[in-house]
Amino acid sequence: MDLKRPTPPSRPAATKRKPIIKGGAASDKYIRAATQGGADRTYQGIQVDEIRDSQIRDRIDINEDLDKLVQSLRENGQQIPILVRIVDGGGYEIVVGRRRLAATRKLGLPRIKAFVARMDDREAFVAQGIENSARLETSFIERARAAAQGTEAGYDQKDIAEFLNISPTLVSFMVNIYRDLGEELVQAIGPARGVGRRNWEKLVAAIKRSGFSAHDVTAMIDRGKDDSVERFHVLLATAEAGRQARKASKAVPSESATYLNGRVTVERKPRQLVLKTVKDVLPALLDQIDATIRKILADHGADTHDDQ
Repeated sequence: MDLKRPTPPSRPAATKRKPIIKGGAASDKYIRAATQGGADRTYQGIQVDEIRDSQIRDRIDINEDLDKLVQSLRENGQQIPILVRIVDGGGYEIVVGRRRLAATRKLGLPRIKAFVARMDDREAFVAQGIENSARLETSFIERARAAAQGTEAGYDQKDIAEFLNISPTLVSFMVNIYRDLGEELVQAIGPARGVGRRNWEKLVAAIKRSGFSAHDVTAMIDRGKDDSVERFHVLLATAEAGRQARKASKAVPSESATYLNGRVTVERKPRQLVLKTVKDVLPALLDQIDATIRKILADHGADTHDDQ
């Protein structure tokens, strides 16, 4: 009897590729996901100067501990490919592996091993987030910053939640935390890995209650401390102390005094000084008071702006 080998079932038509599945960059799952899709994803060496950065910057300081990775690449070569996507107009955009790319650039190497994929904006956004969640390296404030960037880029709350591996209800909360602080202050503090949501909430509340602006608080940061966690806690204590000082100052009653038979009144409030004169005060006296005030302010380094 002539036995025939069973015909293998035909492969179903290609469907839209799903985002990279959860798993670290070195895992088999990552490698399989990054290479699935046949010609849609290829492995090759590409020119470093043809790769542009992603619009979602999930790390506050890309150079943090970069020297260790540079040394590893120098001694062992690149073990794990990066993942890039093809962009309109030529070239590539980094999706996964920004630190490997930065280390390669620092070494001055012209080419880098990469999986090259065709991905739309959403696929690239989610793939980047899943990889970062698997690494468990991004801090709370870095994730809040990425959520704000995703919102500004037009991604919906569901995609941002998938990117950050959090519930959708947390997205708006994290965006508000970041926006209350601002990029300048967040950059000055640093990633502060291990500092959780509640402490960042405390910092925002302390700043608001103290009456300081985010710019004022940035100037309070002890930049002599290299560790961002230590910088955060010192700043939180400073902001809390400022809040308590402001609270105490509000309890100080206003004081007022009159001069020249009531023709000049000076009222001292906790955070304000008010000087009032009657209409018939001599101009020479007003000139003298004005000159004295300007001199005091100039001695304290204040800029003067004369209205024309």
